[in-house]
Amino acid sequence: MRIIILGLFFLLHLSNAAVMQEGEFVKERMELEKLKKELDIFYKEKETQYKAQLAELQALDTQIKSNLQAIEDTKKANDKVLAEIELKIKSKAMNLYGKMKEKLVYKILQEKIDNGNINDVFDIIVRLKDKRVMKLMKMFDTKTSTELMNMMSEYKKSKGKE
Repeated sequence: MRIIILGLFFLLHLSNAAVMQEGEFVKERMELEKLKKELDIFYKEKETQYKAQLAELQALDTQIKSNLQAIEDTKKANDKVLAEIELKIKSKAMNLYGKMKEKLVYKILQEKIDNGNINDVFDIIVRLKDKRVMKLMKMFDTKTSTELMNMMSEYKKSKGKE
């Protein structure tokens, strides 16, 4: 009998231990489910925030691209106007150089050469009539005339290749 009572007591103790372990598992499972729900809510909130920020960034990107295009269009228009102004100035200057006496043109061009602006002188000479250029070249010293002639031959070669 003692053995039976001890056996029953032992069985009762084992079954109680199994119920305790099972109860702890249920409690842990409930905590895990609660944690899972909290994480789901957290990730949904973050995903919503991410989508809102992404939409803002895309809107900013679109605005920046449109502003950049407007700036480029304005720059092109300004460059066109500037080119027209430069062309008018050059044509007026060429008219003036064409109407001036050779000695006065020579003095002006020589002053530019003395100041180191031989490229400006070359630009002017290229636009003048050949007859006038020959008269001016006779007035320059040999070194200057040679340099200008070399520049003209290079200009004609490059112009011929285009």
